[in-house]
Amino acid sequence: MNTQTIDASSNVTSSMTTTSTMTINRTLRAYGVEMKYELLRFIRTPACVVPMLLLPVFLYVLIGLLVVGPKVMEDPKLPAFLFAAFAIFAISSPGMYGLGQAFAIERQSGVLTLKRTQPMPPASYLVAKIASSLICVTVVMSVLLWLATSFGHVTLNATQVVQLGATSLLGMAMFCAMGLFIGSAVSGTAAPGVVNLIYFPMMYLSGTFFPLPAAIAPWAMIWPSFYVDQIFFAITLKQNVISVPMCIAVIVGLTVLFSGLAARRLARAN
Repeated sequence: MNTQTIDASSNVTSSMTTTSTMTINRTLRAYGVEMKYELLRFIRTPACVVPMLLLPVFLYVLIGLLVVGPKVMEDPKLPAFLFAAFAIFAISSPGMYGLGQAFAIERQSGVLTLKRTQPMPPASYLVAKIASSLICVTVVMSVLLWLATSFGHVTLNATQVVQLGATSLLGMAMFCAMGLFIGSAVSGTAAPGVVNLIYFPMMYLSGTFFPLPAAIAPWAMIWPSFYVDQIFFAITLKQNVISVPMCIAVIVGLTVLFSGLAARRLARAN
């Protein structure tokens, strides 16, 4: 009897282990499948590919290399300034437009409700969208770094490249959190207008693309992109107004804040 009991217990334990392993595998597969089709949706949507992948590179080549490039000898800091501007453009648009605007539209059209009724991990939908933004940022930043160091008169060592990559991921997380909050707070119809109303003043009034007049320069600190810009300046020019640890603290704080607000909105929607 004791031997049979032990054998039966072993069989149950083995069965539970196998079931647990299958559950984990299926969960990971569900995340992988969701990421795959989200990436396919992104690639097949010109409204996403053009502004997020092609536009930052095209504008950097046009303005940073062709138009302003010959003036590098007059201002040696100009190449690094332009690179930082278009890098922030590249890391912010996937989160604000690709995640925020698209999320609001899909939430209004019932896609989010459909996803919640399906037997899939609850977080896989958002994880897939964030992963798509991460891939987009990685591709564009790699191209911008190559252009800047090869043709844009920007000199970077390996350590600076790694620091810029880490800063890009940190900034992307903040902009994704902002986009997620906007997408959870407004309707799909209003989302494009709301995103534009926030995004373009933020990019211009934060001093990202050009130095601000002395009267409004202090107000640049109210915009999240300002702190990412400061870290880029610290890495490339060794010149920044606010310390890097303070900028990182603000970016992390804003990421947590907007993520929490978005989670609260989505929880109330249940």
